[in-house]
Order: sequence, then C-alpha cells, then structure tokens
Amino acid sequence: MLEHIIKFMTLVSDIVGVVAIYTALHTNNRRLGADIYLRYSDRISDLRRALPITAFVELGAAEPRQMTSEERRTVHEIIYSIFELYELKLRGFLPPAIWRIREPDIERLLSLSMFRAELKVLQGRFDVHPRFRRWLEQTSQTRT
Repeated sequence: MLEHIIKFMTLVSDIVGVVAIYTALHTNNRRLGADIYLRYSDRISDLRRALPITAFVELGAAEPRQMTSEERRTVHEIIYSIFELYELKLRGFLPPAIWRIREPDIERLLSLSMFRAELKVLQGRFDVHPRFRRWLEQTSQTRT
C-alpha cells in the first residue's frame, strides 16, 4: 500500500514538473516574441521619424515626391526591417497575434507612393522570398 502511494506521489510530482516546464517555455516564447516585436517596432518607428512629414501625406499626387538619397536609404531600411519582421513571423519567432497588432499600419505604410516606388526598385531582391512577395502583392491589391 505504501509502495502505491509513493508511486502515485512520484507520478504526480512528474506531471507537475512537466506542466511547470511547459508553462515556463510557453511564457519565455511569448516574451521573446514580444521583445522581438518591440525592438523591430522601435526600429521602424525611429526610421519613420527620420523621414519628413511630407513623406506620409499623400496630397492626391499620382507621382511620388522626389526623395533625397538619405530618404531613399531610410525607406529601403524600413522595407528591409518589415521583411525581416515578416520572416521572423513565418519562422515562428513572432506569434501571429503580435504580428496582427502592427500589420494594418505596415500595410498602410507600404501603400504610400514613395514606398510603392521603392518596392518596385527592390522587386528583384525579394524573388528568392516568394511568400514575402505574395504578401506584398496581396497587400497592394487590397489597398488599391
């Protein structure tokens, strides 16, 4: 009888240990995803602040405004940061729920004429990333 009680206690201890480990890993993964998101979000926000406010105001012009080389570099860095964030999401480092927080803002940003123009310039560079290209195409179709 005592032997059965000890086996039962051992089994319960093992189950509690497994649940504790799973909970710790799950919490750590959520924290890691949130940390990645916050760092990339801060990076994109810092880059956006480097652009003049006129970059974000579409005044009905069909043509994108002329950009300086520094503005063009900043737009490219924003696009590549979005690409990296998207790839992290695809690979499971960024939970979909966290991605959905910022996705509408990212889509709106990429729909601005200056970003659309630079995406055309960078189009060939994303040929080896077909899922990202499809997402960009889908984003541009839903915004037009």
